[in-house]
Order: sequence, then C-alpha cells, then structure tokens
Amino acid sequence: MTGLCGVLGDPNHRIDSMAEDLRWTGHEETTTYADAEVALHSAVHPGRDRTQPARTPDGTLVWVSGQVWGCERADGYRPRCQSSETAAEFCAREYAERGIEFVAGLNGTFAGVVYDRNRREVHLITDRLGTHPVYYARPTPETVVFSTLIQSLPAHPAVDTEFDVEYLSEYFATGSVGGVKTPLTGIEELPPSSVTTVRLERGEIETDRYWRPRFDPLDRPFSYFVDEFVDRFERILDERFDPETRYGLLLSGGSDSRAILAGADPDVDIRTYHAKSWRSRETQITERVADVADRELHTLHRDRDTHRRLLDAVPRMMNFTGRFCEAHVHEFGDQLREEVDVLVSGLAADTLFRDHAFPVPSLRIGPLGSVDLPMAQRTESLEEFLKRRDAPLPAYLDTNQRLSDILRRNVTTEGGLSHHGVECRSVDELVFFDDFYPFSNKSDFFFHALNGMMPHWSPFFDNRLVDLALRIPLKHRSRRNLIDATTTELDERLGAIPHGNTGVPVEQSFPVEYVWRYANQFRWKFLTGDDTPAEHLSHGPWISTEGLTRSHEFVPERLRERADRIDSLPFLDRDGAWRSYQAHLEGADNSFELYTLLSFLEMPVVERVAGETRESARPVEGR
Repeated sequence: MTGLCGVLGDPNHRIDSMAEDLRWTGHEETTTYADAEVALHSAVHPGRDRTQPARTPDGTLVWVSGQVWGCERADGYRPRCQSSETAAEFCAREYAERGIEFVAGLNGTFAGVVYDRNRREVHLITDRLGTHPVYYARPTPETVVFSTLIQSLPAHPAVDTEFDVEYLSEYFATGSVGGVKTPLTGIEELPPSSVTTVRLERGEIETDRYWRPRFDPLDRPFSYFVDEFVDRFERILDERFDPETRYGLLLSGGSDSRAILAGADPDVDIRTYHAKSWRSRETQITERVADVADRELHTLHRDRDTHRRLLDAVPRMMNFTGRFCEAHVHEFGDQLREEVDVLVSGLAADTLFRDHAFPVPSLRIGPLGSVDLPMAQRTESLEEFLKRRDAPLPAYLDTNQRLSDILRRNVTTEGGLSHHGVECRSVDELVFFDDFYPFSNKSDFFFHALNGMMPHWSPFFDNRLVDLALRIPLKHRSRRNLIDATTTELDERLGAIPHGNTGVPVEQSFPVEYVWRYANQFRWKFLTGDDTPAEHLSHGPWISTEGLTRSHEFVPERLRERADRIDSLPFLDRDGAWRSYQAHLEGADNSFELYTLLSFLEMPVVERVAGETRESARPVEGR
C-alpha cells in the first residue's frame, strides 16, 4: 500500500503509531519528516517517485501519493516528463512558479501535501474526482491528524472515535458512504478537487474547491464525440507511454482495455495479463484480442480458494468502500512487480462514458425476462431519487431504519443541494454523480487495490477525457458506446471481435448491437444451457460471489470464528447474519451484504474502536 499520514500542530506527534499501517506489500519505500509543527510519513512504491519530499528553492516541501501526469497552465498544457522528474518534483516546480493556485490545473489521480515553512502553512490537496481520499480528525483546535487510510487514524493516541451506526449502515447496504462522511465519528474525508489549508500559527483550517463537475450535455451527433475522444485519447497515450518502461495491461473481453491496445504504439513494451478461473467466453474473447493485437497473453489463474485468501489479506487496507473480493489480482502482486514496472487498466471507462444512474424503462416479456429500453428517464424530484435508492438494510443490522431514512437526512436543500456534504446544482447532477463523485467512495475496491499493489494508471481518468464525459448527452450514453466506437476507429481488426459481455462485435451499429445482444442472452439462457463447470464460475470476468457463497465453506466458517466480535458490537445481530446466509442458501442473492460484513469484521479498525468484549458474547454452540 502507498499513502501519506501526518500530524499538524503537535510537537509530540507520535506519527509512528499510524505509519506502519501504510505498508501492505512490504516493498514500499518509506520516509518520515518531523519538525516542531509538522510530522509526515510517506510510503511509495520503489522506483522513480521514491525520493520524497521534493523541495522548492525557498524550502517548501512537497509530497505526492499517486499519479501526476501534467498541468494546465495559462500558456497551455504541460505534461510531466516521467523519466526526469518525479510527481513531487513536478508539483514543487509548479508551486515555486505559481503558488498554490497551480493545483487547479493538475492532471492525475493523487493526493498531496505542500508544506510552506516560511508561511507556516500546510496545504492538503486532492485531485479533481477525489480518487485518493484524505481522512482527517481534529483532536484539539490546534491540531490536525490525517491519513489516506482511514483505519490508521484510530491508531493515533489523540484520535478518539467510535462507530457512527447510521453511516456504517449505509456502508453495509451500498458498499460505501457518500460524500465526505465516514462511519467513524469525528473523522471526515477532505472534499474532492480541493485545497485545504492549515495555518499552523493559529490552528485555522480552510477548504477551497478549485473545480466542480458540471453535467452540461452538448447537442452534437455521436460522431463528434468519437472524433473528439479519439484525438484526445491518442494524445494521452503518446504522452503517457514511456519507451524505457515495461507495462502490464490488464486485458479483458470488454472494450476499455482493448481501446488502449488499439491506441498504443506497437513499439511500446506492453505485456497483457488476464485473470481467469476457466476458459470462459470472456477468456476466449480476451485470447482473440491479444492474438490480433500481437501481444503475448499471460494468465493469472484463480482457484476456488482465492476469496478465502483475499479475506485474510485485503480488509486491513480498506476505507469502507467495496468488498475484499474486488482486489482481484492482489495475490499476483509479486509476479506483476517482477515482470513489469507499471500496471495499466481500463478502469473508469464504463463509469465515465457509458454507465449512468438515471432510471431506464424495461419491458417484461413473460418467461423470457425483461428488456431494458434504450432511453434514460429524468429524475424529477429529490423524493423520487430517494425512493429509487431505498432498500431494506441487511438482516444483521439491529435497526428499524431504511436506507432512504439515512439518505434523506444527508441530502439537504438549504443554501443549495448537498449530498453528504458535497454540493451539486440540480437533482439531475445529484443522480449523475451519485455513483462516482468523489471516486474514492465508489463501491468497488479494485482501483484502490491496484494502486496499493504497484504503480498503476488508467488513461480514462485524464482531465481532458473527464471534461468530454461531462458533455455527452444521455441519448448517446443509453444507446451508443463511445469506447466501442473508439476501439473500432483505432483498429478495425479489434473492433470486429465480440464484446465479452454481449457477444456482439464492438464495431456494430446500435440497432444491430441491441437486437443481437438480447438474442445472445436468450440463446445462452434457453438454448445452450449453463455450461460452467462449477457453481462459482461464470462466463464473466470475475468469480461469482453468489455461487461461491453457496458452495464454499469459508463464509460460515468465518461467521463462526468472528461470533465474539459480532456479539461485542451492539449494532450487529449474529442471528440476523445467519438468517441472511440461510436465505442465500435457499435462493436469495445476499452475497453482497455477506461479503461486506466479512470485509468489515476483518478490518483492524473494528478491534481498535470497539475492542473485543468476549465476556458478554453469547455462546456459539450449534453455529
């Protein structure tokens, strides 16, 4: 794992109490800086960015966790030269030239710290989409304790916290907590796209937002967006790929990673990797993509016990977002770090350019199931949004609340619309950004797991593509696929290969793709039958948590092992956990809530905050 933690305004900083938590793989390079007012610990992957902090000529110190690719300036965009300048050095140079205003133009996925010793100010910075969270507490009016890993904060002696059951319930129901809120009292996340300045002399703290996403659709034909995307995408890949670096691309049967292959210079050293458990349709299509692109495909083989092992290794690095099983390639970290320098993925492509949270009407066709109609419907009111988001909370939560009750208390309209402390202009924007702003709260741990394992980037987070994503009308999002079209534009051979999910060549027009996709679903469901060799396997990219929960013993085993821990927490009900598991065995799909519970129970923060009260635990005989 990599990240930053620090203590501001306390000469007795005791930063070592948090520092060890930032080490995950054991390969990290760590440094600690401390003076009378500031203590900061940094953990980075070995390589070019390992020397921190960077220094300006006047002695300002800069730390960066994550990726910085360049900066938009008044005189144009300036990409960072990766081979000659670290991310921290790049930011230090920009700060020396332009002051803290440089952050507004930064392009990347990062969190950082700028310590201006002359002004006695510390600036905590987050990127546009908030991909790298920074959590903070204020033990006294003069001090700030912060970390990119929320679980490390309660390890600091000055941080007094307990579980906030309302936000914890939101995590159990959805896999994340919205906005800047967290399940720990007195701890919040810094807003995305922000500069938070701590003035050490007076202990003052002030946060400025330098950018806000605006969903502002542009009425242009789909071809306009394809041309714009291809132009920006090729420029980004040319800037990003370094001829002296070995890259590993996580390749799937979809079009996001395929688009990267289509746009990459053939001379760039790219190895492709594919995680598989058997030779599914997804794997067969991935093999075709690698063969046509003339890239050797390296298999990362998962077995039936993969999730059991991930449950032991992953939860200690989680920030109450997603589930442990989403660290899909974590156990191949040693192999990947040995064979390549940087991992590349297509993450965020679907989120930014295809998916949307607007309701879609569906047509029920008897025993054949339902068909989603290719049109997005506007959400007319806040109450409609809350009603759609409503869901019963898991049976293992000892509460009578519903999810809508929690959300309603955290969506306010006084002085503007605010969702868990993050402002938006309208209900449309509330719906549009609900799933990914800030991105650190997206209910999927995969992105964070990759960042913690080794140097990693995805081109789809680039500011220039994000700007374009915010202009795409809903009609194009619901009917067309910009990434499919880009892949075809860049390499017709790759466009002719079917998509792993739909079985339709990605080059097809919308009407053909739409009919063909549902025809394939009908064929796979009713004609060819289920040919998967085991219940936990599927034709998709990942292990089926639904099937594995029914067929593997590790879920009930872990519920028994953690019975005392469940009983020590007044908001959890052990009998409810077993009811959830039993209902799953009988046909319900409760794998999401069960995996979320297991993620939580294995987090070190549970023991730190709640302790173990085994004396009051109920007996576990029979379970």
